[in-house]
Amino acid sequence: MSTILIVDDEQSILDVVAAILERERHVTFKAHDAEGAMSVIARGGIDAALVDVVLPGRGGLDLLMEIRKDYPDLPVIIMSGKVRTDSRPFTTLARQFGAKGILPKPFTPKELIESLSTALPE
Repeated sequence: MSTILIVDDEQSILDVVAAILERERHVTFKAHDAEGAMSVIARGGIDAALVDVVLPGRGGLDLLMEIRKDYPDLPVIIMSGKVRTDSRPFTTLARQFGAKGILPKPFTPKELIESLSTALPE
């Protein structure tokens, strides 16, 4: 069991991803934007974060950079349905910024769980 932060500006995505993870016995926290995400992370106890690329205010890659700076060991998986995650420049950029995985939307529950399992420390 791990504690996972889900960051997305769409409530339906937050709810669906949380439900999938909770069925797998993970504890979830949700945030709609970068500021909310950093507030949750600062409280401690987060084992990994799923971060959407497109967020209000600062985007997901900006949030990823801030997490890397302040919490370098926290695994982050980037999610997106609006940015082509299969493009080489995006993939390279996300990896350079320290993403442990890239998860294109829409994704299946199996893809979500596999991506998270790969990112989490053993």
